[in-house]
Amino acid sequence: MYIALGFIAFLLVVQGAIARLEKRMVWPYGTPEAQPQFPDVSGYRVRWVNDALQAGFAFLGWSPDVKGPRYQLCYGLLTSSERDCFVIIGAGKILNMEIRGTWIYSRTTNGSVFYTTDNQSCVEVDVSRRWRCQLAPVSTFSQLLERHRNVLRARGGIPQPFTAGREVELFRSVREEHYQEMARQGLIAFGGSSATHWRYTLWGALKFVVLNFSVGMLRAVTIGRIPRIA
Repeated sequence: MYIALGFIAFLLVVQGAIARLEKRMVWPYGTPEAQPQFPDVSGYRVRWVNDALQAGFAFLGWSPDVKGPRYQLCYGLLTSSERDCFVIIGAGKILNMEIRGTWIYSRTTNGSVFYTTDNQSCVEVDVSRRWRCQLAPVSTFSQLLERHRNVLRARGGIPQPFTAGREVELFRSVREEHYQEMARQGLIAFGGSSATHWRYTLWGALKFVVLNFSVGMLRAVTIGRIPRIA
């Protein structure tokens, strides 16, 4: 038991150090293009984008990951016909590791954001508690969308639509405002006057490690059912 506890403590320290030192981008998505820059050998990206198109979503383009040459990722950006959901469908590689996942975002009239994803690796529990996430390990986009809208209704969230023609711009502003608020709370610090990159503060890193480890363990045990929203 002591060995297990020691190993968990070691993992928490490592995660905390990475969270404290890692420089992150406020907006890691490049300008949307007609074709993806990077291949997806799994076929996940095209399959899920086609599923979203069949569900009535509008395709906004393929956005490359701009965090650096190690990130051979590309994201399909879409929006629902009601403009209540902004969707990112990504796949590719970080170094030699295959990455794929989908995020469905809805902003609400009270200023919070709900998002649903199909992959635990796409979850980062928000330490400010303004963005809440649901993990739904399903096999199709339509199932993920149903789970997303169900939880919005259950939580009484009233979606604030994204303006037609400005969906990407508005989603970017939602992210920027979120990180500005986190900085005001002392959870993160920007790396320069341009406020394009940030790191967790010591307090933010501690909250991040505790929240993400506990939520991740519970979801691993319950296959994403508990906690439903984190």
